[in-house]
Amino acid sequence: MAKSPLTKVVVIISGIAFLSSSVLGLGSLIVSSIDKPTKKENTAQSQNAQLQAEEKGFLAVLQREPNNQTALRGLVEIRMRTGDAPGTKAALEQLVKLNPTNQQYKEFLAALNKQLTDTKKVGTLKSRE
Repeated sequence: MAKSPLTKVVVIISGIAFLSSSVLGLGSLIVSSIDKPTKKENTAQSQNAQLQAEEKGFLAVLQREPNNQTALRGLVEIRMRTGDAPGTKAALEQLVKLNPTNQQYKEFLAALNKQLTDTKKVGTLKSRE
């Protein structure tokens, strides 16, 4: 069976189209993988901005209602996520005052105090040289 010249042209054009789409696909994959670290940094920055906005919101509620337990719990959570141990402790102490029978708050405060104490001890260790 002899192939017509038209069939050969169609096969060649199809092959070229397939190769070009593959190269474009790989190129876009490489470009997107290069952009990912920047996107991750932007995501982290936007998450920090969102956490700061939430913290300000909880603080605004607490200025109006100092004993608002929902705002205090939210503030504890936000400050834990941002690594603000002293700020977490202050909000948690307020929760313990408002709920002296809540064992979970007391245990969490004790664990936080231990962590803060251990951190201070580590910072004061001296070398044995």
